[in-house]
Amino acid sequence: MEEIKNEIMDKVNYYIPHHTIFKPEKTSTPLRVVFDASAKTTSGFSLNPILLNGGIIQQDLFSIVSRFKKHKFAFSADIKKMYRQILIDQNQKDLQRIVWKTSADAPVKVYKLSTVTYGTVSAPFLATRTLKA
Repeated sequence: MEEIKNEIMDKVNYYIPHHTIFKPEKTSTPLRVVFDASAKTTSGFSLNPILLNGGIIQQDLFSIVSRFKKHKFAFSADIKKMYRQILIDQNQKDLQRIVWKTSADAPVKVYKLSTVTYGTVSAPFLATRTLKA
């Protein structure tokens, strides 16, 4: 994410509400941030309904599982923190703004997220499409 220091007031922007979930028993991610791009602003709009979802481009599950019988070996993988590895277009970053404090007594700062954000309707398509590039 990038800190916004000099605000340009004529830009279209959206601040994504977010909160943390703390599960100390989880060893991989005891603290994670949850974004809600469906939260409406004072104007009554939210980000998710105006985003294009991109559709489903992966094959149906039956076709994927059926291919496992064709070959002697199968390969499967999980891409760690996949959404955070996909950059979004510079012109779209102002639609993914957040406010953040590093500690309780720190000043509030404004940031714009630079990568695909979990909680946006287009995130699954963008991740899948990136793999097909």
